[in-house]
Amino acid sequence: MNTEEHRREFERPTAPLLVALVALALPACAGGYDTQTALRNAVDEFHDGFRWNAMGSMLPHIRPEDQDAFAAEHQASMEDVQIADYEVDRLVIADGNEEADVWVSFSWFRVTEMVVHEVTVREHWAADGSTWNRTEVAVERGELP
Repeated sequence: MNTEEHRREFERPTAPLLVALVALALPACAGGYDTQTALRNAVDEFHDGFRWNAMGSMLPHIRPEDQDAFAAEHQASMEDVQIADYEVDRLVIADGNEEADVWVSFSWFRVTEMVVHEVTVREHWAADGSTWNRTEVAVERGELP
């Protein structure tokens, strides 16, 4: 057997093995990626709505039983407030992909004062079927409007 034939004989078994390994590994990666992507999309949609005062973007991520109270509180506390910017600092998805903690920093100011405030919050999010809902908020630094 010459060198070329020997190399081909050696390469043949590895190709099916490689295909099998990739086929087994991809579903495991895809599940985590889908969960993280869905959560990140929900967090961004909520905070884009928060920034631009678009209740229609926020309410889908508040549990139905909490939506009326959330809308009333938001309207009362954000009357003369503008959100300058926000940034998602960190996402931690709990085992089971049903709950997550998200750290968000944002800048805000009252139109009547024009003083920029910085705040960092930790939000708890919970999966409800294919929807992610923000269920709790705790201030870690600064103050909310």
